[in-house]
Amino acid sequence: MRVALALALIAVTCAGPEAPPSRPAARLPDAPGPLDALNRRHGRLRQRMRNRGYVDQTGLSRTFILEDRGVAWPLDLSVGKCSTFVALGGGSLRQLELTLYDGEGDEAATDSVEQEGGLVHVCPQAEARRAVTRPYYLQLRALEGEGAVMVAHFRSEPGEGEGFDGLFEGVLAPRVPFRDVEELLARSRTALRARGFTPVGEPVLQRVSEGAVVRTPLSLEAGRCYVAIGRSGEGLGDIDLSLFDSSGVEIARDLAADAEPSLEHCPDQDARYRVELHAFQGAGAVGIMVLGAPRPEESAVEPPGPSTAEDLPAVGDPSVTLGVLAAPLVGRGFSAPVFISRDAAIVPGEVRTHDVVVGPGCAIIAGAASDPGVDLDLYLAEPNRREIDRDTAVQSTARVRACRAQADVLRVAVKGYGRDGTYALAVIRAPAGIDTLQQVRLEETSAPYRTRDYTERARWRAPLERSGRLRRVLTVPARSCVAVAAAGDEGVEDVDLFLRDAADELVASETGPAPHAAVSRCADEAPETLALEAVMYRGRGTVEVVVLALSPEGGAEVPTESRSRRSPTEGEDEDAAAEIEDEPPAPDDTAEP
Repeated sequence: MRVALALALIAVTCAGPEAPPSRPAARLPDAPGPLDALNRRHGRLRQRMRNRGYVDQTGLSRTFILEDRGVAWPLDLSVGKCSTFVALGGGSLRQLELTLYDGEGDEAATDSVEQEGGLVHVCPQAEARRAVTRPYYLQLRALEGEGAVMVAHFRSEPGEGEGFDGLFEGVLAPRVPFRDVEELLARSRTALRARGFTPVGEPVLQRVSEGAVVRTPLSLEAGRCYVAIGRSGEGLGDIDLSLFDSSGVEIARDLAADAEPSLEHCPDQDARYRVELHAFQGAGAVGIMVLGAPRPEESAVEPPGPSTAEDLPAVGDPSVTLGVLAAPLVGRGFSAPVFISRDAAIVPGEVRTHDVVVGPGCAIIAGAASDPGVDLDLYLAEPNRREIDRDTAVQSTARVRACRAQADVLRVAVKGYGRDGTYALAVIRAPAGIDTLQQVRLEETSAPYRTRDYTERARWRAPLERSGRLRRVLTVPARSCVAVAAAGDEGVEDVDLFLRDAADELVASETGPAPHAAVSRCADEAPETLALEAVMYRGRGTVEVVVLALSPEGGAEVPTESRSRRSPTEGEDEDAAAEIEDEPPAPDDTAEP
C-alpha cells in the first residue's frame, strides 16, 4: 500500500504544478494587479483562523496547479495535536479539492469546501509508544480551471477552536450568471460587424475574483486586423486588457478605470498571441471576445445600419454619457465640459466636422455617443488640415488633445460606425500647471495608477533623437508595486517602455504606436531589481518619465534610480547628462532604498 501510494503521489506531483515551457513563470503572475489579490484573500482566511483560536504555523506554501492535475506534499504531523490545512486558489481555478492521506494510503480527511477553497482537519493519534509524529500526505487537485494555490497550516489542542462554519464567506468567487456579460458582448459584436469584423472563435466566459487573470491564446493572420474586447457583469467595476506576442512581450493594453476595455492590432505576419483580462476591482462574471477583418485598404464592406428594432440596445442622452466620461477629469482639476454639441445626429460612415477653440493652455476634446453600438472616432487638425491628434479605438467614446499659447480655432472631425445615433462633443480645459501637450499626455497616462493610490517617487526628462534611449535601474521592494509612465512632447510620435529583470528577461513592455506609454510590475516576497528603458522610435523631442510606487503596507521603501557616470558633453549641463545612459546600467549601479 505504501509503494502504491508513493507512486501515485509522485505521478501527481510530476504532472502538476509547472506551467508549459512557452509560459515562463516570471510572465504568469497569478494576480497582476497592484497588489497580490490571492495573498490578500488568503490573509483574510488566516486571520479568521487565528481569531477562532487556531495557531498559525511557520511557513506558507504556494504552488501552481493545472486543470486535472495536482501536487502532493509529505507531512509529519504531531501526535496528540490537531492540524488544519486551509487552501485558496486564484487565477481561473474554480474547483479545488484537498485530500489528506495517512502513511498507509488511507484517507484521513476529505475537503468539504466548494469552489476554489479547501480545508482538511485531522487529530493524529499515536500508533506506537513514544511516537511524537505520524506521516501523512496532503494532495491538492484542480478539478476545474488552473491557477496559483496558497496553503496554510494551523495547530490546535483537541476540542479547542471555534470550528469552521462561515470561514470562507465573502472570500470565494461568487457564482454569478453570464447573461449580462453576453448581452454586452453582443452589443459590441453588432457594432463591429458593421465595420466588417466577424468573431474569431467563441467568447471566453469565466467567473473571477478580484485580482484574477483570464488568459486566451490566439492565432492571428497577417493582412487582417483584430479587435479584442473585454466586458464584465455586476460586481466588477474595473477590468483591464493586455495583448502579448509569442515571446511574452506586451504589445497593447487598455488600463482605463472602467469595465469596457478594447484593443486593436494588425499583425505583419502570422503568429501566436495571448490576450489577458485582469479583474482589477470587484468579483463577478467576465467575457473576452476577439473579432477579425481584412485590413481597411483591403476591405470592401459597407457599414450597414441595424437590422431590426430588437437589435437596438437602450439609447441614452449622449451629454449625460459625456458628463460621466468627464467626471474623473473634473475630479483631477480639469474644467467642466464646455459643449460644442449636445445631441448631433450621425449615421454609419458619416463624417461631421466642428470648429473648436483651444487656448490659451491645454484642452481635451471629448466625444460620447448615445448608443453603445456606435463606434465614435475623433480626428483633430489645424485649419490647414495638418493632423494634431486622433482617437480611433473601438468604443462609443473618444478624446483628442491640443495645447495653444493663444486662443486658436482647430477643426475636429467626428466619424461614426455601427449604428445610427447621436453624439455629444465638448472641450475640457486642463488645470493650471498643465501647459504643454506632454504634460497632458503624462497626466492621463499616469492617472490610472494615481487613482489606485500609487504615489510619485521619481521623475526624469531627457531630449532624445530617433531610437534614443533613457535607462534606469529600479528596485521594487518586497510585496510592493511600481508603475512607470512616459510621454513625449509635440515632436515625439512614438515612445515605448521596457522592464527587464536581473536575468535580462523582458517582464513588461508597452510598444503601441503612441507618444506615451506605461508599464507596471509587482514584487512578491523578495525585492526585485529591474532595468527600465524608454525608447523613442519616431520623432524627435523631450521624453518625460515618472515613477510611481505602491506598497500594501504603506512602507517607506521606494523604487530607486541609477545615475549614469557619463560626463556632460559640450553645451549640456551636468544634471541633463546624468539622466541619459549610453549603455545598460551595471549591476552595482542600483541603489538600495
